[in-house]
Amino acid sequence: MYEFKSYLLDVPVVGQFIQYPIVSTSIVALITIVMANGMVKRNLDINLLKLLYQYMCKDKKERYEKERQLFYSKSTEPEFIEWQHKVLKRIYTNIQFTKLFGKEYPVSVQRTAIPYQYPIHEGMKTFAELRNNQVPELIMDKQQRKYFAMMSATIKRPNLIGFELDEYRLTDGGEILGFTANTCQYKHTVSTSHILEYELYKIHVKCGMELLQNSSDYILSILQYRSRIHEGQSQLDVITKGRNRHSLLSVQMMVVYFDPKRQDYLTPIFKRSQKVAIKPNYWQIIPAGGFEIFEKEETTSKYIIENNFNIELALFRELIEEVFNGKDFESNETGEVNDIIHKHPDIVELEKLLNSGDAHLEFLGNVTDIVSLRPELSFVLVIDHPDYAKTNFQHNFEGTDFQKIIVNDLPRMFDGELLYPSSAGLLALAKESALFRERGLLQGV
Repeated sequence: MYEFKSYLLDVPVVGQFIQYPIVSTSIVALITIVMANGMVKRNLDINLLKLLYQYMCKDKKERYEKERQLFYSKSTEPEFIEWQHKVLKRIYTNIQFTKLFGKEYPVSVQRTAIPYQYPIHEGMKTFAELRNNQVPELIMDKQQRKYFAMMSATIKRPNLIGFELDEYRLTDGGEILGFTANTCQYKHTVSTSHILEYELYKIHVKCGMELLQNSSDYILSILQYRSRIHEGQSQLDVITKGRNRHSLLSVQMMVVYFDPKRQDYLTPIFKRSQKVAIKPNYWQIIPAGGFEIFEKEETTSKYIIENNFNIELALFRELIEEVFNGKDFESNETGEVNDIIHKHPDIVELEKLLNSGDAHLEFLGNVTDIVSLRPELSFVLVIDHPDYAKTNFQHNFEGTDFQKIIVNDLPRMFDGELLYPSSAGLLALAKESALFRERGLLQGV
């Protein structure tokens, strides 16, 4: 009997089936399922395996959708926002949080040492430097892949190239002298910066208020992705340098224009929709968006990438996209980026006003959202010409409730509302500017 069994073990395939019964049983079962599926498909024209795969994918998609909506809902509840603020205050003890209209926001601001004015691109040529135009490799771990999959319905162009912070150059007093940047893709930012808020949310679900009973070192240690960023860096380094993460730079601008009918200055705002990747349902000063190339996802030419490293173009593109509903300006399908942006009718009109002195565009500084650790280059645009009030403003899909608010009414407007933290930082910088002081905007509040 033993000799017969040894003989069978030496027979190709048969021996393997005997030696590894679990594996062999699984193979037989798989072959049986495939054969059965083939018979059903031939006789009834129904592919059961395909239907099963589609069902599993749909089920997974629905679960991700449900989890994302729960995250959106819970992360905007007052209890979570207060808890998150306390956690961040415990971690960033050396960073000054921004106060606005009697409330504190988890943002850090760095004012510019030089108030650059229009034309921004010419003035800021020595201020901004693209250090590296090579897209870095991205290897996501299991949790990053899950988070990315959960957020994928809100991400339109994950492979689009943009510019991430390398480092801000500061004066001894902490004012910005300039910055260097590297290239990245939007998916880099989702998986290393945006994930930081979701990480806080998951810890809140697990630990709640009990977490605050622990030391700041312990709190940081259990935040896997945030603590990874902090390795080898001071708290100020984390804010002003892009090490250990890929934080896409953003641009944001407060547009203020004079309305002769109201005899006052107004500004457009909207409430962020559920279609955005971070912080839906927050009121936001617009326009604001990533400092990305205005090209296709497939664009990898170093020359084209370097030509897109233009803050003024990014600002004007966001203005077209978010304030003039420029759907065609979400990606470049037609030609050279400078021509497309500067020949848009609304930009042509705006640049006439800027050149005539009826409008003023000024760089204010940087605002870093301490939740996601994303930096935003912040500007203010003031338009004094009364005819600009006739402009037909229209928001895009990123907003749900578009409003034009009297600037000095903003404290009342945002009382009890969720204000996008980076917008709070922008407002704090704007109210200190000479443009606002000369017009009596937000003074004494």
